[in-house]
Amino acid sequence: MPATVSQAQFMVPAALSESPPLMVRQRALVMKDVSEIIYEKMVKTIGTEYDYKTKIAGPSASGYASFVNPVFVSRADLDRGQIVSKQTEKVMDAYKNYETSIAHMFETVNGEVNKRFREAVDAKNEVYSIQMGKVLAFTGALAELGAGVVGLASFWMTGDPTVVRHLRGDDKVIAGGPVNIAISRPTLKAALVQRLIQSGRILVQADWNPAVLTSENDKNNAIIKGLQLPAYTPFTTGGLSHCDWVIIDGRKYLEVKISTV
Repeated sequence: MPATVSQAQFMVPAALSESPPLMVRQRALVMKDVSEIIYEKMVKTIGTEYDYKTKIAGPSASGYASFVNPVFVSRADLDRGQIVSKQTEKVMDAYKNYETSIAHMFETVNGEVNKRFREAVDAKNEVYSIQMGKVLAFTGALAELGAGVVGLASFWMTGDPTVVRHLRGDDKVIAGGPVNIAISRPTLKAALVQRLIQSGRILVQADWNPAVLTSENDKNNAIIKGLQLPAYTPFTTGGLSHCDWVIIDGRKYLEVKISTV
C-alpha cells in the first residue's frame, strides 16, 4: 500500500516590485570590476569577421527567418525569401559596425577605462532590479530575503537535512521531513532549479491562470518522474507523489508530497 512519507508546502511570497538595493549595487560593482575581463573575452570569442558571421550573424539571420510568415508580402512587394535574403545580407555585412561599437563601448575616456560600459551598467540598474524582483519570489536571496521556494524544494527532495533550518514562518511541514527521491542528486537538483524558476516566471506572467498552473505542474512532475527512484510512486500532478504549485485560501505555495510505492 502506498504511504505518504513526506509532505511540505513552501510559501511563494508576492513578487517584488524591485530587487533589494544592496543586491543591485553589488551586481553593478561586480560588472564594473570585471569589465576588462568581459572585453577580453568578447574580443577573444568574436575576434575576426569569420567569428562574427558564424557565431552572431548566421544564427541571428536564421532566427529572423523563422519569424517571417511564409505568405507575407511587404509594401515594397518583397516576398518572404527576398525579405530574409535582404536581412541576412544586412547582418552579414555589419561586422565593421559591430567591431566599432564594441571598441567604442570599452574605450578609455578622460583617463577612465571602459567608461561607457560602466555607465551602461549603471543605466540598466533599474531594469535589472525590476526583472530580478519577479524571480526572487521563487529563488530567494539568502542574505537579504532568506531562502526561496525553488531551493527549499530541491533540497527537500534530495534529502538534505540542512534545509530544515532555512524554513520560513509561512512554510508548512505536514508530514515527515526531507527525503531523497533522486537517482542522482546533482542531476535532479539542477533540473528542478532550472524548471521551477522557468515555471514560476511563466505563472507570474500568466497571473497564475488555472490552465497555465496545471500545464506547468504537468511539466514539472514529468521531469521529476524521469529522474526519481522507483521506490516512490511516480510524480504526477495531484498524485500521491507530486511537486505542484497550489493556491490555498488565496496564498500561493509549492507543495511537495512524497509517497512510497
